[in-house]
Formats: sequence, C-alpha cells, structure tokens
Amino acid sequence: MSRITFFFMAFLFWGVVCCAPGKKKSNDHSNEDRNLPVSYANGFTISDHGNYRKITVIDPWQQSSGISFEYYLVDRDRDIPAVLAGKEVIRTPVRRVICLSTSHIGFLSALHEIPSLKALSGAGFVSDPEVQKAVASKTVFDVGYDQGINYELILSLKPDLIMAYGVGGEVTGFINKLRDLGLNVILNGEYLEENSLAKAEWIKFVGAFYNKDQEAADYFSRIEKNYKDIKQKVAAVKNHPVVLTGLPYKDAWWMAGGHSNLASLISDAGGEFLWHENTSREAFVVSLEEVVIRSAKADFWINCGTVNTLNELLSTDSRFTVFPQVRKKAIFNNNLQVGPGGGNDYWERGVVRPDLILSDLVKIFHPECDSSKVFNFYKKIE
Repeated sequence: MSRITFFFMAFLFWGVVCCAPGKKKSNDHSNEDRNLPVSYANGFTISDHGNYRKITVIDPWQQSSGISFEYYLVDRDRDIPAVLAGKEVIRTPVRRVICLSTSHIGFLSALHEIPSLKALSGAGFVSDPEVQKAVASKTVFDVGYDQGINYELILSLKPDLIMAYGVGGEVTGFINKLRDLGLNVILNGEYLEENSLAKAEWIKFVGAFYNKDQEAADYFSRIEKNYKDIKQKVAAVKNHPVVLTGLPYKDAWWMAGGHSNLASLISDAGGEFLWHENTSREAFVVSLEEVVIRSAKADFWINCGTVNTLNELLSTDSRFTVFPQVRKKAIFNNNLQVGPGGGNDYWERGVVRPDLILSDLVKIFHPECDSSKVFNFYKKIE
C-alpha cells in the first residue's frame, strides 16, 4: 500500500469514526463519594474519594455494550490506600506519556503538557509545530502502530502512561500485552461521542492524570461559552443552506449519520445536513449515483477528503462536474492547517476547539452573521 493510499484510508477511517455514536452513562452513582461534573460526554465519569480518584471509561470502542474500565489515580506523595489492592492504580501527575492517536495531542497542547509527550504513533502525520520540532530533535519518538508497534522502544521510554484508543474489542489483547510488561494503559474514547462539546469535554479525563482537574474544567467552560455564543449568532436565521459532506472511495461514499457529530455541527452553524432525515449516529454507505441525484439540492459541499484544488477534486471522479457546488464554487475543505507529512490540525487542535470549527462553518453558511474572512481550519476549494 502506498503512503498516499494509507493516508487516504486513514483519513476516511477517522472521518467515519468521529461520527460514531456515544454511549449513555449510568446515573447510578450510589457507591461514589463525589462525582465531578461531566455535562456532555457519555464515555467517562470521574469520582473523588478523598485520597484517590476513580475514572470509569464506558464502552470505549464501536458497538461495545456493557464494557467498562476503571482507573484509580493516587497522588505520588500519598500511600496507596489498602482498598485499592488489586486495582489498576496510576500515580499522578503523570510525567512521561505515550499517545497512540494524534487526536490526543490536542488535549496535551490545551493543558500545556506537550513536554510530557515521549512518543506517539504516526509521528509523520503530526500537525502540531511543537511536536514536529520534538520529533525532529528526537526527543519524541514514533512507536509505530498495529502489528508494527515497537514494544522494545516503548519499554525503554519508561512511560507513566500510554493513552490508547479502541476501534474494536481486539484492542484488549494489545492492552493486556502492555500491562503484562508492567505499563499503565488507558483508553480514550472521545471519538465515539455524538457532538463536539462532548468530544472536547474529554479534556477533563486527560487533565485528571496530570492533576489538572480545575484547569481542564476552566478550559472547557471557556470553549463551551464560545461555542454557545457562536451558535446564538445564527439561532434566528430563516435560511438554512443544505450541505453535502465527504468524498467517495472506490465508489463507496461513507456518509455521516443524520444524528452524528458532523450533522450536529452543521445544524448548530445554521445549516441543514443533506441526509438530516437519517436517524443514525453512525456513518453509512451511500452509492455515488444517489449522491449525484441528491447533490442538486445542496448549497455547499464541505469536508471533501484531502483535496486542495477544484482540478484535484474533479480528477477524483468526472461526474462531479454536474454537482451545482462545483459550478458555483461553493466547496470548502477542512484542511487549511496541514503539516508537512499530511497531518491535519482539524483532527488535533480541532478536537478541543469545536468553537473554532463552528465559527468557520458560520462564516461559510451565513457570512451575513460573520463577515470575517479569517478561517481556522477551512479553506475554499478553487
């Protein structure tokens, strides 16, 4: 598989899974001392028990049900309580971290904890300049991915924590292997959440491991306020432009579900997702022929793969010439900020800055509400 094909497939994968559904967390906290506020995210809870904190991650991969993982956080200067015997205890604050998804970088950056990053998967696809510099200076290493994970390198780096993610249940085999080596592994399931504020709220999850609960809560409160203020700008608009999203791969067009994170963003920006009547939160396959027919109703086309120019887009499939968005040049892609290796800041910083993504979409759909031409993640395809 060529590097270009690999990256395109990876891009499609993340575009799809980031539209996957979240799971509803239980409201039964009778055995908890004090649950810290989590307003939007369904994939984790945090409870404070005085001399330790407990984090529960709920259904952290696609189609999982009734699965949970518990992590017990104890400050480095405290003794481990006897009640935690046999539990997975993580000493905090963590100082040496490995991230197995570049989307985790956004959380570390927001918490000013990039210096704690010692390795990651896919270093060549990183967008963050600080991490790029660290990779170039060999203070941050690439540990590989999937079957190519370099366990020897991971062990040599002596991480306090490895932040992983799960696409399916097979991730447990990988996690158990790392735990057998004496390493702490946590699952970050932010990509499964059903809206952007829920995804961003996972900063509270990450912040807990750095003993930055308050900093994380304050950061999220600022983002939440910004997001709501921007949403309010278009709350009373009468016109709701129809929006087409995505790009096909080998005649299969993975379309975001009508109740997905992307559909929610479009709605909050005063638009109407082309498949808004769909009741799924998961992505689904649509034939290119059906998209060609439906595209006649769309005013804008966004998030169209990795393309940078109109000619590049048309070279993908000649049938795009009949799309009205092509004729009107009403195409905007979310790849304004791309690193030298192809890493897209939309999937890094964008995870913790949904307010900036929403701001871009408002500029596109309703320039009468925001006439600024300065975009954060989007650019016009011409």
